[in-house]
Amino acid sequence: MATTLEMLWDSVLKKIHEAQYFDEQDFQVWIQKTTLFKIENDSAYVAYRSSITKAIMERQLALFEATLSEEWGNPVSLILIEQKEMEQMMPEVVVEQRTNTLLENKFNPNYTFENFIEGSSNKEAYAACFASCNQGSHPMFNPLMLFGNSGLGKTHLLHAVGNYLHAERPEAKVIYMYSGDFVSILIEAMKTKNIHGNTVDKVKEQLLDCDYFLIDDIQNLQHNSSQEVFFTVYNKLIEKGSQIIITSDIHPKELSNLQSRLISRFTSGLAINISKPGFETSKAILKKKLDGREDLVTDEVLDYLAMSYSSDVRDLEGKLNRLIFQSTLFNPDVIDLKFATEHLGKEPIVEQKNELTMKTIKRSVSQFYGLSISDLEGKSRLKAIMNARHICVYLSRELLHLPYMTIGKKLGKRDHKTIQSSYNRAKDLMQKDQAFEIAVHKIKEKLL
Repeated sequence: MATTLEMLWDSVLKKIHEAQYFDEQDFQVWIQKTTLFKIENDSAYVAYRSSITKAIMERQLALFEATLSEEWGNPVSLILIEQKEMEQMMPEVVVEQRTNTLLENKFNPNYTFENFIEGSSNKEAYAACFASCNQGSHPMFNPLMLFGNSGLGKTHLLHAVGNYLHAERPEAKVIYMYSGDFVSILIEAMKTKNIHGNTVDKVKEQLLDCDYFLIDDIQNLQHNSSQEVFFTVYNKLIEKGSQIIITSDIHPKELSNLQSRLISRFTSGLAINISKPGFETSKAILKKKLDGREDLVTDEVLDYLAMSYSSDVRDLEGKLNRLIFQSTLFNPDVIDLKFATEHLGKEPIVEQKNELTMKTIKRSVSQFYGLSISDLEGKSRLKAIMNARHICVYLSRELLHLPYMTIGKKLGKRDHKTIQSSYNRAKDLMQKDQAFEIAVHKIKEKLL
């Protein structure tokens, strides 16, 4: 979201570039990185980063002044100032420029809805994100929160929203931010506030100027002051009907580093879990990655990758890239299972299973059902939560051989009779309810 001065200077540089007054490399390396940061009393102040830039521009100062005067609509004289000097003179301008840079919508063109492989693990998240792009002025689910382990497609969906809106609704203003960048902007603004007025308010104004606010990895928003500002921005965006979409590695109720009032607001909208893709979805992702080059890899290899590396889509795709790279070195007729196991087997095994405890069982069950641990330990009698609770009890008995009293103590301080009844109910459901049985096996498979 560029300011008037930024757009003005971009227009000036574009005209000068098109007129080919300068060597292409000189223009890109030296002139393109200059900044117009103030026009005052018919003087335009331009910051440069190198003495070479200053020397080049001084030789053509009349050209820059004439072009800028034409674009500005009034005659101005150009004053060149070193970047560091400008930052000391006007730190609030620097904050604004850095904020603008971070707010530029740099969406990955490969992350689109068309390129997203749907499956049972992510179809709800896909549908919710797509629907959010085509709703009226008052979003039905606000905020929309996607949560799940890293590498399962949350960022892909945020970029897909941005790319879709850019193509289909270019009038919509979209802000996409990584939470760490949000913190960086505000810390810089807070430092400047003490010297040159409240630039935090200016940052708020920039953040509020949007129809869609997409923020990635909200679990990293740990700075207390940043949470205060985010709380204010969040409330005002909701009031004006802007759609907020948030991603997190964990369920919103498990965001222990965030203020409770923020967590309360996150859970007031729609929270959707993205889980590990199933075999068929993982294989479809690999085929999409090959995109017409399926003859390079045997179907048996795709099955092997889909079964072995589906816990992280990035890792899954990375393993395929690794095999393709190795094939350029060793030039096999085709990447078969023997070739794949030989070359992937040489890689160090980084991921190790954590020690199996009741805590890991509760976390796995909660992630599978899209719940929080407090849901499992609470008093709710909703069927989905009750089933999840039964599975916790069943797996704690079957895998850890814990006594009923110990399980009850760690599952909301329940008495041993309640836990024994829950265990018997789980065994009964294993026989009668196929969906329940499948859920148990999938969670057990992930734990072992």
